[in-house]
Amino acid sequence: MGNPVDFPSHFSDESVKQYASAWWRLHNLYWIRNEAGERVRFIPNWVQEDLLTEMWYCNLILKARQLGCSTFIDLFLLDACVWNPNVAAAIIADTEDKAKEIFDNIVRFAYENLPEWVKHGVVVEEDNRSSIAFDNGSSIMVGVSIRGLTFQYLHISELGKIARYSPEKAEEIRTGAINTIHAGQIMFVESTAQGMEGLFYELCDKAIKAKAEKRELTPLSFKFHFYPWYLDERYMLSDEDTEKVVISEEKRAYFDKLEADLGIELAAAQRAWYVAKEDTQGERMKQEYPSTPQEAFESSLEGKILAREMAKARAEGRILPRVPVIPNIPVNTFWDIGHHDPTAIWFHQRVGPENRLIRFYKNSGYGLAHYVTYLRSHGYLLGKLYLPHDAEHKRLTGQMQGKSVVDHLYEMGFTARDIEIVPRPEDKWRDGIDPLRSFLVTCVFDGGNCAEGIKDLDNYKKQWNAQLGCWRDLPAEDDACHGADALETGARMFTPPPTTARRKRSVRQPNWRTV
Repeated sequence: MGNPVDFPSHFSDESVKQYASAWWRLHNLYWIRNEAGERVRFIPNWVQEDLLTEMWYCNLILKARQLGCSTFIDLFLLDACVWNPNVAAAIIADTEDKAKEIFDNIVRFAYENLPEWVKHGVVVEEDNRSSIAFDNGSSIMVGVSIRGLTFQYLHISELGKIARYSPEKAEEIRTGAINTIHAGQIMFVESTAQGMEGLFYELCDKAIKAKAEKRELTPLSFKFHFYPWYLDERYMLSDEDTEKVVISEEKRAYFDKLEADLGIELAAAQRAWYVAKEDTQGERMKQEYPSTPQEAFESSLEGKILAREMAKARAEGRILPRVPVIPNIPVNTFWDIGHHDPTAIWFHQRVGPENRLIRFYKNSGYGLAHYVTYLRSHGYLLGKLYLPHDAEHKRLTGQMQGKSVVDHLYEMGFTARDIEIVPRPEDKWRDGIDPLRSFLVTCVFDGGNCAEGIKDLDNYKKQWNAQLGCWRDLPAEDDACHGADALETGARMFTPPPTTARRKRSVRQPNWRTV
């Protein structure tokens, strides 16, 4: 890194060497406001030290709350601008208020508290509360949208929230801001998790897989950084308070499994802190203070219509690596038929009291024959096709003009006995979603063959009213709704066949869940 101005004449060679080091400056030079609003010297914590040590060109950060990632990143950007000429940096926040807070409380505050000789060497030429430009040609912009410029450093804060509440803004970030960073330049994308959808989840999913597969990174590849709650020493109670916390058997089993799976040891004070914190955080606990990346994304429940039912399915072990298909039991299919959007199909067997979902398929851009071919390709003993009400509607245009989906199914060899038309619900919540919720309590999922469908059920959510900043009491019409609507079709109309002693004997398979 270059020098902003000549060092003071009284500086020793050792002092010059120290100030010329970015690592030293970030440990000694900057002041911040702490959580109490007090002016304190910035001393990197364990997360900030790790980021500084393990930094890559493109950095993707999934984290627990209040670990100081944003503060470190923004000081790093300021340091690069002050100590190097002609550097352009940008910070994108999820809201205007957050952008102003970053600018005032981190960027401007840190600059104003630099030594006077540094500020005399690198003078502010422009400060308009959304950008600060220095006389060395460097600048930092802070806002909710950055497009059309080229930056050497970029920080995108809370991309998970942006993608969830303003997906159009997330796409603008994807096509705009992220494309301003070229190979060899530095970018940080950080957020808490906000469910298994959106740009942040997509980037994390790819980066996690690349890390697991030990792929070699390019300068344009994202390096995944994860910072869980249990690595922070602040997240534990005193010995006295630990004794006051009652840990249930269910929560004890959760901690024991974490220790076994992750090879860690959780102190009694950490377990007590987690249980006490969960009392206030409730369903948001795993989102705000995750133990694993997978847990973080699965646990974002706000606005999710089937969140409780899917959490219950996981807690009860009803999402399994595989579910065996019973040859002599019919496989029913539950449909959501797309016209200009995807068609979704669940494959279902009723075995005893269980509704086993053995396969899920979703695709678009194909005619009905494609889906029928897929149905018949697995060699299942096909049961009924449960179709939504519009399957009887005559098409006005296209290859099916003048005919309905049902008409074409008859032409493909199906009969009226094979098809069940499910009427349109008069009330979506009462007649559609409530029966779906009741049905899910009895469902067992093949986690491999139904992965995309499970994701749809997890992400089935209410519409977000951006103007009022609240959830509307209507399901969102997005990609996830197709899998949910398809399962709702079956949940509303499927009736279990009479159970016979013979069938009970034929389907009993001890220990199949552990296979």
